[in-house]
Amino acid sequence: MIRPSAAAEIERVKRLLASERSSTGGSAESAAAAGQVYKKLEAQLAPLLGRAGVQALIARSAKVSLGGLTSPAELIAAIEDPPKMSAWLQSLDPAVATETAAVLFGTFLSLVTTFIGERLTMQALRGAWPTIEETEATENKK
Repeated sequence: MIRPSAAAEIERVKRLLASERSSTGGSAESAAAAGQVYKKLEAQLAPLLGRAGVQALIARSAKVSLGGLTSPAELIAAIEDPPKMSAWLQSLDPAVATETAAVLFGTFLSLVTTFIGERLTMQALRGAWPTIEETEATENKK
């Protein structure tokens, strides 16, 4: 079951994925967008959590959110680094790849927020996506 905070994070990640994806929306673009989001998340959060901390939380997020969707070996190989994750996601249908990445990274951000708080998490996200709050505020007004 997805907690309400995780559901909000999944929606946030969907916006991040959309901002990184080209307009064609094919599986290669979806995978590339997921790889870019992963690289940016890791770059922003590694100074706070350490690279091993980021990888541990991604692994936990994958186990919690994707455990039934793929084998443990595929999962471990996919989360080791962005190129492997992109290749794994590229093997999926574009819609499935986008949803899989959104659930994985949304769960990840939910865990990160639990550990370091909403304010510090948003500060880290703004380092990679400076307009993230503006986009959310605009969408919440609709």
